[in-house]
Amino acid sequence: MKHLTTILLSILALATVILFVKMHKVCSKIENIENTDTSDTTNITHSVSSGSSAKLAYIDVQRINSEYLFYQDVSKDFEAKQKRAEAEFSGKAQDFQKEYEMYMQKAQRGAFLSKESQQQQEASLMAKQENLKVLEQNLSIKLQNEMQQLDFQVKDTIMNCLKNFNRQAGYAVILNSVSILDAGTTENITDTILSILNSNYKLQHKEEAK
Repeated sequence: MKHLTTILLSILALATVILFVKMHKVCSKIENIENTDTSDTTNITHSVSSGSSAKLAYIDVQRINSEYLFYQDVSKDFEAKQKRAEAEFSGKAQDFQKEYEMYMQKAQRGAFLSKESQQQQEASLMAKQENLKVLEQNLSIKLQNEMQQLDFQVKDTIMNCLKNFNRQAGYAVILNSVSILDAGTTENITDTILSILNSNYKLQHKEEAK
């Protein structure tokens, strides 16, 4: 009976465990670039001569998130992997629950041939429940690591684009729009950066397709 209680409590916990994938969804996208430290954008500087009028610019990070084609594609790919992981775990969890329910019905009817056979099935169920925990942990870690890698890749691509652009543009500072209260004469270069990012991404796709 003590074993039965342990398994019953684990079944009640499944409703929480089965939601593990949803905990890692970030609005169905990879972690928002907006969460990057402001130094990632504000520290893009260009040397200016003493006494010259410093040029300032900013980008709209939210627009970059929504309109950068590479960001859109990796978000879709990651969401598809989340759904496959969720389906894999949910299928095994449902199979386990059905097996547990059959076990309970059999136990309530006194249909086990011996106490030993009942204990064997209890042990089998507990082992499968432990395997589910391991599977949940492995899938969760795998998704989290991949999310972090893709997030870094997207941010690194954008930062390199900004640095290369600013070698010619010569802005003293390029800001993240979320840190600006009054833009004043600061120039919005979001359209230009998006055009460069998407053109480079399309060109890369074209080269890879050859």
